[in-house]
Amino acid sequence: MKCHSLTFSLLMLLIVAVTARPARADYKQAVAYYSQGNFNKAIQEIRPDIDKSPDWEFGHRLLGLCYLGLNNNELAINSLSRAAELKSPAFSTYYGLGQAYFNMQRYGDSISAMERAEPLAAKESNPEAEKAKIYAIRGTAYYRTNRFNEAVNDLRNAIRNDSSDAALYAMLGFSYFNLNRIDEAIQTLEKALAMKPGETAVKDGLGKAWFKKGVQALSDKQYPAAAQSLLKAQTYDPNNGYINYNIAEAYLFQKRYAEAEKALNAASAQLPGNAGVYTRLGLVYEKQNKKDLALKAYNKAYELAPSAELKEAVTRAGGK
Repeated sequence: MKCHSLTFSLLMLLIVAVTARPARADYKQAVAYYSQGNFNKAIQEIRPDIDKSPDWEFGHRLLGLCYLGLNNNELAINSLSRAAELKSPAFSTYYGLGQAYFNMQRYGDSISAMERAEPLAAKESNPEAEKAKIYAIRGTAYYRTNRFNEAVNDLRNAIRNDSSDAALYAMLGFSYFNLNRIDEAIQTLEKALAMKPGETAVKDGLGKAWFKKGVQALSDKQYPAAAQSLLKAQTYDPNNGYINYNIAEAYLFQKRYAEAEKALNAASAQLPGNAGVYTRLGLVYEKQNKKDLALKAYNKAYELAPSAELKEAVTRAGGK
């Protein structure tokens, strides 16, 4: 996810400060330092005023935002929480607090702060842009706490305002996957991959999503569709023996035995200790009247996992 830096109107800061009973008239110098990104000087300028007027909401807010600018999230939380206790009316207080909590991986607290920031965004000069920043951070916090329904809502809103962030699409796609909304997961993850080709996690996610779609089609006895989805999964995860095994299942039920045999031979190389692969391979050979190969496959399956059913298969193929 992109870094969403804290921005707010310098003019608004000054207006609010005028109504907040500052301890000194030159508090504007602290604001000027803040606007220049000179956070240490802003802190030095504003700190004596706060010490003299500990209930000065604007002072605590500015101090907290300076600490946030310095990536000192703990002190930012202390100051911005104090501003919130003093009933701060400013969007920047709660958005900054939410960002600091997020940076410290306190995602529940971040979500709560962003919920307080959201209605105040309407008073900002660009409300939609400010809301988009809320949605991006809060949606990520929901995602990281496995609250996928809420993550979907916020991430979709964030993308609606900023469609250039591949990380937002990736998290949205994974959220869909976890909610078993597989078609939406595939569509969204493919968008993320197109924006950032080669992203390993997204490729892995697409492999899992296509695999799940294929297995569901197998369960529904939609064998051509199953094969198509599983072959797509294979393009993202070519070394997965379970994909080859299920491709073989889709071919087997279509009586496409030669193709099933090829897929199972690949699966046996990838899953050499899996008795089920050799059992299926024996059946495919048997269907093609390749008795010697069937017997060999059934014997291998029996060595791996002896059972009465496999013993019967060995006998049927001509073994003892």
